Amino acid sequence: MNQLTLIKYNPWVVTFKAVKAPRLRLFCFPFAGGNALTYKDWGDYLPEDVEVCCIQLPGRGNRLIEKPISNLPNLLEALEEAFLPFIDDVPFVFFGHSMGALIAFEFTRHLEKRHCVRPDCLFVSAHRAPHLPRKSSTFYHTLPNNELLERLKSLNGTPDWFFKEQELVQLSLPMIKADLEICECYVYEQGPSLKIPIIAFGGTRDKEVSEESILQWEKTTNSSFQMFLLPGNHFFLNSSQDRLLSEIYKYIRTI
Repeated sequence: MNQLTLIKYNPWVVTFKAVKAPRLRLFCFPFAGGNALTYKDWGDYLPEDVEVCCIQLPGRGNRLIEKPISNLPNLLEALEEAFLPFIDDVPFVFFGHSMGALIAFEFTRHLEKRHCVRPDCLFVSAHRAPHLPRKSSTFYHTLPNNELLERLKSLNGTPDWFFKEQELVQLSLPMIKADLEICECYVYEQGPSLKIPIIAFGGTRDKEVSEESILQWEKTTNSSFQMFLLPGNHFFLNSSQDRLLSEIYKYIRTI
């Protein structure tokens, strides 16, 4: 069994497979409650000159003891400082699943506004277009812990063993609630359309995000748009990983 090695560029940007002279970097943003481990194998399925870098937010993984951030503008400000060394290095693209798609979109706008730089492509997965309202009126980040945990179980994205590790659950709850607060309190602000291609992914059995709400991402860019529906529920990221990575591979090899 290969030992898993985490390489830290800084607390916010980590990789499991460093590339000496990358042609392109793929930055991956986590879903709510997720961490860099979600993307630990992606570098094995993409071109050898593409470096997969994971955005590791506070309060999870190797940053478990840090206070999580529950405010999106504050998160973008902190992430910006950590990202500055990568802005003028090599071309880059963004991928985000669920909450990660929202953060990746807003960080793209943030970089454009502050630094006039942008990723070469934005891959968004399992999240409605940002200008659409939330489907649910429930604010899950305010629920009692036991109800919130039942909600997490219903999404089928958290392994069963997690719920049996009570100490880990208690350590993780502040981070999970902070992530949900980011999503549930998000307010879309009108701004210029993006100038980059957007490729959006949805799950065929995703009860949280409809096909139509995925299609609406097309309205956020002046460039090209593609949508792919993959087999699975909200976490088709796991069940259809091969197909997902195949579509990403097809695109980034042309950049």
